[in-house]
Amino acid sequence: MRLALALAALLCASGCAMASLYREPLSPGAELVRARTEDGWEISLIHYKPVGEPRGLPVLLCHGISANGRNMDLDATHSLARFFAAHGRESFAIDLRGGGASDMPDPAKGRGYLYSIDTFATFDIPVAIGKIRAMTGAPKVDYVGHSMGGLIGYIYLARGGDLINSFVVLGSPVRFAWGEDLERRLKWASDVLQHHLDFVDTHLLVDMTTPLHGALHTIADDVLYNPENMAVATWKKFMATGVSTISGGVLRQFALWLEKDAMLSADGETDYLEALRRVTVPILVVAGKVDRLGPAPAVKPGYEAMGGPKRFFIAGEENGFSHDYAHMDLVIGERAAQELWPRLLAFVEANRPTSL
Repeated sequence: MRLALALAALLCASGCAMASLYREPLSPGAELVRARTEDGWEISLIHYKPVGEPRGLPVLLCHGISANGRNMDLDATHSLARFFAAHGRESFAIDLRGGGASDMPDPAKGRGYLYSIDTFATFDIPVAIGKIRAMTGAPKVDYVGHSMGGLIGYIYLARGGDLINSFVVLGSPVRFAWGEDLERRLKWASDVLQHHLDFVDTHLLVDMTTPLHGALHTIADDVLYNPENMAVATWKKFMATGVSTISGGVLRQFALWLEKDAMLSADGETDYLEALRRVTVPILVVAGKVDRLGPAPAVKPGYEAMGGPKRFFIAGEENGFSHDYAHMDLVIGERAAQELWPRLLAFVEANRPTSL
């Protein structure tokens, strides 16, 4: 038993040490900005000043589950944050609580493990927008959310948030009937995790396995990205740099959504999709053609629910892309900066307030 534990510890240490070789340092051009939420958490934002003459509103970018702000700012060629800054937009990539440079759970300091997706929308996003407004003088922000980041944006708006000017959603499912096999796996995993763990240290698990990616076929190759759109080196860099923990509260809320096939509040009382029918913020919704975590039929109902100007398209060969896009391709794909992101920029530019 002692030998097995010692070998496990050695494997963990060696894997983590090797993963550090793939970790990408934050750009010298970035500034880390801090803001304190009403419930006492310090939230971090990666800030880039606009290149050249500023134009339009600042952009707030929000990552997905088990990720952090580096999901939106991986390196010089895989960074939505730097893309918007290069086109005159002041950009801010948030680290939601429990990830990146933001506060981690610490019960001794009153920061518990059981915060939910609702918590992000109720506390983290409002304080981030408030910090951005204070720094820039802008009345509102343009918001770009990937996966859970898009769902958080939906919830913020459904709960009455009114400081988003235009909204871009990337691969964010609002329905959860994804096919029998994947549903069965996800429901089994969520049931096990939510009943036995307060949080999942995804960062540690990924560090232990990062060196193996590209050498062994994993579930990531089937679910998270299309290898035609993702270099192995890019994926290893993301795994070593852009992954964070998942709280038990987030797992429980996702489990509720899977069970009910509905985007509900953590207490089950509010149907956010229904509430979005009153929201008139301009929205662009994008689904990846081969995205298994955000398939088009599960993503499109968010577009359909919104009550204002809106647009939807699928990132795939049928719409002029070189390959069909999967989940992570939307934010760190090798051609996203050339094929996809200009379409996002064109949308927010088209909805820029006339007074700016």
